[in-house]
Amino acid sequence: MDKLTFTVPELISLVGVIQCVYILVYILFRSGRLSHAGLPFLYFLVLGTAFFLDLGVAYIEEITPYYEIIQWFLWFSGPPLSVLLVIQVVQITKLPALYHYWVLFLVPAALIASTFLSTTYGVCETSAIYSCSSLREWLIVSGLVAGAVSLLVIWAQRGLFDVLFVQKTGKDRYWLILALIFVNIFFLGAMFLSLTPAISPTDIGLIRSILGLGFVYLVTTSLFRIYPQAVRVVPSGDRDDILSNKELDVALQIEKLMELDKVYHETGYSRTDLARELDESETAISKIVNLHFGKSFPQLVNERRVADAKRLLAETDASIKVVAEEVGFNSLASFNRVFKDLAGEAPSAYRKNQIA
Repeated sequence: MDKLTFTVPELISLVGVIQCVYILVYILFRSGRLSHAGLPFLYFLVLGTAFFLDLGVAYIEEITPYYEIIQWFLWFSGPPLSVLLVIQVVQITKLPALYHYWVLFLVPAALIASTFLSTTYGVCETSAIYSCSSLREWLIVSGLVAGAVSLLVIWAQRGLFDVLFVQKTGKDRYWLILALIFVNIFFLGAMFLSLTPAISPTDIGLIRSILGLGFVYLVTTSLFRIYPQAVRVVPSGDRDDILSNKELDVALQIEKLMELDKVYHETGYSRTDLARELDESETAISKIVNLHFGKSFPQLVNERRVADAKRLLAETDASIKVVAEEVGFNSLASFNRVFKDLAGEAPSAYRKNQIA
């Protein structure tokens, strides 16, 4: 019975294992093709295995002399995997380009470098290298370097984040990415402190487990809101109530045209114009707008025109007729009618209330 008594770090690791298994099962059932869910699946498989090894260190550590090396490898694989996961979360339907996968070689390179340095400049003998304390120190140092390089790669790709601010699920994904980055920063900071007497090895295991569990919690509260549509792959025509990846790409293009280009400011801009611009059929555009935005194309356009009109009415002295033309209405009468329907009052009354 004593062997079934868990310490606090082991309990945290057990919860981490359970949560990671839950996420992995969720991913398997929510993704249409594992290729598009492969990176999230790999990330949480590695994290779950790391939790499991922390949980079983008192029970199964003796099964292999490489136990600590495997633990180190799994935990320090987090930052490089985070690079690929961040890029995919930004792009949603596209996998990272092949050249991005070089980051996966950082941890194996760190292991090779640590082995070489600990035998060449340390006191480790080749025959007993994996039980040598000098190797452990070199592993942490090289792992920190690999993690720092990974964070620099994310920083170099920060330009990709701009698209998040013009997409429907962009805010959720942006905060998820920030959470992932900060978890990696705190993890690397804790591992750096482990090189000093400030933190004991037991405390390090507890801290990294808490950080990992904290990120898993954030995933369950944010990633699940974007995951089904973000990576689900449904062949076109199989379902009328789910967007395929190709259709989701079109939806994101529509968001860009609306948010950045403000194509609806063009007088008389119609679904036909949008379909022509995106080289899609009007039927496809209607489906995408209805499912992605939850409204019809005229509703989408009119809501955005009225929102812009409110800003102009409140911040400028332009006449109501000029405001109507600026936001894309072809007549003052239609502007007044649509504005009152959506805002609950006429444009003149809205401006008066804003001034008051």
